Amino acid sequence: MRIPFQAEVVVRAGGLTVRSGGEIDVSMNGLRMSVAGALPPEHASCEAQILLGSVDRIVITASGTVVRSGPGTLAIHFTEIDPESYQHLSRLILLNADEPEKAEREFREHAGIRPRRP
Repeated sequence: MRIPFQAEVVVRAGGLTVRSGGEIDVSMNGLRMSVAGALPPEHASCEAQILLGSVDRIVITASGTVVRSGPGTLAIHFTEIDPESYQHLSRLILLNADEPEKAEREFREHAGIRPRRP
Protein backbone atom coordinates (compact mmCIF):
# COMPACT_ATOMS: atom_id res chain seq x y z
CA MET A 1 0.00 0.00 0.00
CA ARG A 2 1.51 3.29 -1.13
CA ILE A 3 0.79 6.41 0.91
CA PRO A 4 1.30 9.96 -0.39
CA PHE A 5 2.99 11.98 2.33
CA GLN A 6 4.85 15.27 2.80
CA ALA A 7 8.36 14.69 4.11
CA GLU A 8 11.99 15.63 3.71
CA VAL A 9 14.01 12.72 2.31
CA VAL A 10 17.78 12.31 1.96
CA VAL A 11 19.17 9.51 -0.23
CA ARG A 12 22.87 8.65 -0.47
CA ALA A 13 23.81 6.49 -3.46
CA GLY A 14 26.48 6.27 -6.12
CA GLY A 15 28.58 8.98 -4.48
CA LEU A 16 25.66 11.45 -4.55
CA THR A 17 23.39 12.91 -1.90
CA VAL A 18 19.91 13.63 -3.23
CA ARG A 19 17.26 15.56 -1.29
CA SER A 20 13.54 16.01 -1.67
CA GLY A 21 11.37 18.19 0.50
CA GLY A 22 7.98 17.60 -1.03
CA GLU A 23 5.43 14.88 -1.51
CA ILE A 24 6.65 11.32 -1.56
CA ASP A 25 4.91 7.99 -2.07
CA VAL A 26 6.00 5.61 0.67
CA SER A 27 5.27 1.98 1.47
CA MET A 28 6.85 -0.76 3.56
CA ASN A 29 8.74 -1.77 0.40
CA GLY A 30 10.19 1.60 -0.55
CA LEU A 31 9.56 5.13 -1.70
CA ARG A 32 9.30 7.35 -4.75
CA MET A 33 10.23 11.01 -4.66
CA SER A 34 10.56 13.97 -6.99
CA VAL A 35 14.07 15.38 -7.30
CA ALA A 36 16.02 17.95 -9.27
CA GLY A 37 19.62 17.66 -10.40
CA ALA A 38 21.96 14.70 -10.71
CA LEU A 39 20.57 11.25 -9.91
CA PRO A 40 22.30 8.05 -8.84
CA PRO A 41 22.22 5.18 -11.35
CA GLU A 42 19.62 2.42 -11.25
CA HIS A 43 20.66 -0.66 -9.25
CA ALA A 44 22.96 1.42 -7.00
CA SER A 45 22.93 0.51 -3.31
CA CYS A 46 21.67 3.37 -1.18
CA GLU A 47 20.62 4.59 2.23
CA ALA A 48 17.40 6.57 2.53
CA GLN A 49 16.37 8.76 5.45
CA ILE A 50 12.82 10.04 5.83
CA LEU A 51 12.90 13.03 8.20
CA LEU A 52 9.68 13.64 10.13
CA GLY A 53 8.85 16.58 12.35
CA SER A 54 10.81 19.72 13.05
CA VAL A 55 11.22 19.92 16.83
CA ASP A 56 11.41 16.29 17.99
CA ARG A 57 12.68 14.94 14.69
CA ILE A 58 12.07 11.28 13.88
CA VAL A 59 14.39 9.73 11.31
CA ILE A 60 13.35 6.59 9.44
CA THR A 61 16.50 5.01 7.98
CA ALA A 62 16.54 2.14 5.49
CA SER A 63 19.07 0.56 3.15
CA GLY A 64 17.93 -0.25 -0.34
CA THR A 65 18.47 -0.25 -4.07
CA VAL A 66 17.66 2.43 -6.65
CA VAL A 67 15.01 0.86 -8.88
CA ARG A 68 14.09 3.90 -10.98
CA SER A 69 16.18 6.95 -11.72
CA GLY A 70 14.77 9.18 -14.41
CA PRO A 71 14.07 12.81 -15.13
CA GLY A 72 12.79 14.26 -11.88
CA THR A 73 12.01 10.93 -10.18
CA LEU A 74 13.90 8.55 -7.92
CA ALA A 75 12.46 5.28 -6.61
CA ILE A 76 14.04 3.13 -3.90
CA HIS A 77 13.28 -0.47 -2.91
CA PHE A 78 14.01 -1.05 0.79
CA THR A 79 16.05 -4.14 1.67
CA GLU A 80 16.98 -3.53 5.34
CA ILE A 81 15.61 -1.35 8.10
CA ASP A 82 16.38 -1.06 11.80
CA PRO A 83 13.58 -2.13 14.21
CA GLU A 84 12.84 1.40 15.45
CA SER A 85 12.60 2.75 11.89
CA TYR A 86 10.36 -0.20 10.96
CA GLN A 87 8.00 0.76 13.79
CA HIS A 88 7.94 4.43 12.74
CA LEU A 89 7.38 3.55 9.07
CA SER A 90 4.55 1.12 9.80
CA ARG A 91 2.90 3.68 12.11
CA LEU A 92 3.24 6.44 9.49
CA ILE A 93 1.57 4.22 6.90
CA LEU A 94 -1.15 3.03 9.27
CA LEU A 95 -2.05 6.55 10.45
CA ASN A 96 -2.24 7.91 6.88
CA ALA A 97 -3.88 4.96 5.11
CA ASP A 98 -7.36 5.32 3.64
CA GLU A 99 -7.93 1.66 4.60
CA PRO A 100 -6.08 0.98 7.89
CA GLU A 101 -7.36 -2.63 8.01
CA LYS A 102 -5.78 -3.34 4.62
CA ALA A 103 -2.50 -1.79 5.81
CA GLU A 104 -2.51 -3.97 8.95
CA ARG A 105 -3.10 -7.07 6.82
CA GLU A 106 -0.15 -6.15 4.59
CA PHE A 107 2.09 -5.72 7.67
CA ARG A 108 1.22 -9.24 8.86
CA GLU A 109 1.88 -10.73 5.42
CA HIS A 110 4.97 -8.65 4.67
CA ALA A 111 8.14 -10.61 4.08
CA GLY A 112 10.19 -8.06 2.15
CA ILE A 113 12.60 -5.97 4.17
CA ARG A 114 14.77 -7.45 6.87
CA PRO A 115 15.52 -5.86 10.24
CA ARG A 116 19.04 -4.46 10.32
CA ARG A 117 21.15 -6.17 12.94
CA PRO A 118 22.82 -3.90 15.53
